[in-house]
Amino acid sequence: MNKFHLKTSSIIKGDFSLKKVNLLLVFQVNCPGCFAHAFPLTNQVYDKYQSGGLNVLALSTAFEDFEYNNQENTKLLIEEGTLVGETKRFFESQNIEKLPYSIDFPIAFDQGGIGKDLYTEDDARKLCMHFNLFNDQSESEQKESIDRILKNLKALSNSSYTFTINRLMGTPSWIIFDSDFNIMHSSFGHQEQDEFFSMLDKTISDSKG
Repeated sequence: MNKFHLKTSSIIKGDFSLKKVNLLLVFQVNCPGCFAHAFPLTNQVYDKYQSGGLNVLALSTAFEDFEYNNQENTKLLIEEGTLVGETKRFFESQNIEKLPYSIDFPIAFDQGGIGKDLYTEDDARKLCMHFNLFNDQSESEQKESIDRILKNLKALSNSSYTFTINRLMGTPSWIIFDSDFNIMHSSFGHQEQDEFFSMLDKTISDSKG
């Protein structure tokens, strides 16, 4: 199994400890789809599975609009229901000024910063492992690939570790992984409830052997 690489800068809500099977929702506060669809679905998952072998967590990240997608706005969202950016405009179009539901599961913020302070050669190797051709390269070719990726990572003026190193496609992203960070399932974008619940049932069942 591929590994999921998770780093957080702070725990904003609840206990972010891992269990045998973990569902992580990765979101941005300036992501209308995250709050129109992903969070309501995750609330339903939490209500249904919290006592049934599934640990539900969420990670606030940023890969764009860093002026909105930050730790301060995430805290305001969780503590006061404060909306920003496109998310705010989406709800205001429905005459809703605050987040219209509660979030009961734990939330953390992705480790972020400028690239030269955030990434190491080991991180560049982790990122290279996502590319199929990397394992077919010679040792010298792998070293060149790692050096090239590390140079690009260190040149980033603002970046989020978990989002970048796992090559996530966007938000919302969903990752299920075990206590050793082995990825059991991953998906991106809108999820149909029945299909999502069926996938969760199977993943939890398979984890029990």
